[in-house]
Amino acid sequence: MSWDRPLASSVSVSIIIPTCNSARSLRWCLRSIKTQTHPVDEIIVVDGYSRDGTRDVASEFGAKVILAHGTQAAARNVGIKNSRGDYILFLDSDQWLEERVVEECVSKCVEEDVEAVKIPELFVGVNFWGKCSALWKNSMVKAWGREGGIPRFYEKRILNGPSAFNDDLRFWEDLDLYQRLKRSTLKKDARCEAHIIHYEESSPRSIILKYLSYGRSIAAFKGASTSMPYKPVWKLTLLTLSLTLRTQGKSPAIILGCLFQAFLKALCMGLGLLLELTWSSSADAGIHSSGEA
Repeated sequence: MSWDRPLASSVSVSIIIPTCNSARSLRWCLRSIKTQTHPVDEIIVVDGYSRDGTRDVASEFGAKVILAHGTQAAARNVGIKNSRGDYILFLDSDQWLEERVVEECVSKCVEEDVEAVKIPELFVGVNFWGKCSALWKNSMVKAWGREGGIPRFYEKRILNGPSAFNDDLRFWEDLDLYQRLKRSTLKKDARCEAHIIHYEESSPRSIILKYLSYGRSIAAFKGASTSMPYKPVWKLTLLTLSLTLRTQGKSPAIILGCLFQAFLKALCMGLGLLLELTWSSSADAGIHSSGEA
């Protein structure tokens, strides 16, 4: 360990949580933050103008609330710019931290001189469709292996810049950030043992809306510094499918529901990409026509 590194007990941690009508899940998330064995100095909730009391819940737990429109990536950028911690943990409102997550992440950074930490996730289904989603995502975690995954805990110093996340990306914005940082300021990352518990409450309607949006975002990778990782994604998807089909102890209904969700997600992403490309082509044609006129 470098002699100029601070003691683990002396560093400050900010947690950034984007929200939108997340009151019910946010309460559990914030409770888990309050029980961390390493103190969290600052909780920043970047809210997309919720109408369900989300901001009241955030204020109840002493979080700083910032209102902002835009993608989750844009909300995280707002949080970074308004944070004061030495380290930043990016959370979603439907996630719950085991009590040693922050302590382990800080220890990894300080004692092993790393700049980012991957936190293993365990997915838990709340309803039927949520259990189907959790089965697929837990299989994907296994397929990814211990060396896979994307950091959620970063030393703020390496995030400094005009915009850490790409505001235009609606999904994989964390992968885009990680790959860009590995090519620039990120020299070493690690993995902790404590988990993030991710509660899944899903429905076919929510999947359709979310993955249509994700499909539209694929086109944004054309302008991103990170290219769309098609080959690794297909390989990961096929391995995840294999592990899902070999899962023991799950009811046939859950497995069938999981496969239906996978098909629906792929279909909606494809439709979303097609709609975005069609819209972009029409817009370009209109601009070209106007220029000729």
